[in-house]
Amino acid sequence: MSVVELAGPGAQASALHPPAASVAVEHPFQFNGDAHEYFRIWIVNLALSIVTLGIYSAWAKVRTLRYFYANTRVAGAPFEYLAQPLPILKGRILALTVFGSYVVSGHFLPALQLALAGVIALVVPWMVVRGLRFHARYSAWRSLSFRFVGGYSQAYIRYLLLAFAVVFSLGFAYGYVKWKQRQYMVENHRYGGKAFKFHAVPGDFFPVYLTAMGLGFLWVLIVVFATIPIMAHGYAAGPPPQWKVFTIVGLEYFGFFLIGIYVIARISNVVYNNAELDGHRFRSTLRARDLMRLYIVNTLAILCSLGMLIPWAMIRMAKYRAAQLVLVAQGDLAAFVAEASAEESAVGAEMDILFDVDLGF
Repeated sequence: MSVVELAGPGAQASALHPPAASVAVEHPFQFNGDAHEYFRIWIVNLALSIVTLGIYSAWAKVRTLRYFYANTRVAGAPFEYLAQPLPILKGRILALTVFGSYVVSGHFLPALQLALAGVIALVVPWMVVRGLRFHARYSAWRSLSFRFVGGYSQAYIRYLLLAFAVVFSLGFAYGYVKWKQRQYMVENHRYGGKAFKFHAVPGDFFPVYLTAMGLGFLWVLIVVFATIPIMAHGYAAGPPPQWKVFTIVGLEYFGFFLIGIYVIARISNVVYNNAELDGHRFRSTLRARDLMRLYIVNTLAILCSLGMLIPWAMIRMAKYRAAQLVLVAQGDLAAFVAEASAEESAVGAEMDILFDVDLGF
């Protein structure tokens, strides 16, 4: 007699009919914001920020993020932005003080500006950690906040020490450094007591950045050789007119702008497609050509409208990015539990805006 038979009829039934594996369910992200509705928020934010000499900008940021979070939904539930304006204002005052000191010192004490630049470089990893903790702590979904638990030592390795590897490798190690940074950001995020996992390898990053480097070098050569006749004709009759110089510089920057969009699309796909939370995966299908069209049309619309179409451009971008992201759920999404979270300072989150620290996830 077998073990199953000895165990009784219940065990026999289980052996004949094993529990079915959970089926993956796709939940597309959706953004339901409206350009006309957001324009009313944006114009009030702009007017009050100008009248208050920028003080209201902290409240404007909170209103904007709450609108975009609340209109972004997945699996039927919206996101929430929970931060309050006052901590953001304090962070901005401190960040502006540091940035203002750096700029002003360049006009009177260049040696002091150099020293401040060194100090800023030393605090960049700290800014990254504080910014990620703040953004995670005050972002929520289904009434549960995210968390970021990354330590400072690993941040200093990835955001400071590895910068020397980029320099000594003439830029070829950049893909590896970006992989280490993204790995640090993803794997140290938590949601509902569960840790994110990151399955990407350096080989997923190297082709993107090496292609971007190659395209950048090729674009510089194309612009240089294409404009040699223009510049030569200009020098034959004296210095070339300023419009020719501006045209050449503009062409260079336009090419780098498009290459940057290509990198954004490819790296965003790599990051999301290799992120996992308790068995749940993501699928990102951003296309570089679509993003390029969006950025170009949005930029032209903003310039032609003297900035009044900024809300329209922001809504278009949010809708596109949400439409290209899917949560592939493997099991019950209600299995997450709340974690206790301490209050986080907004200083790092605001300083990353001034000093262009990449905190994207």
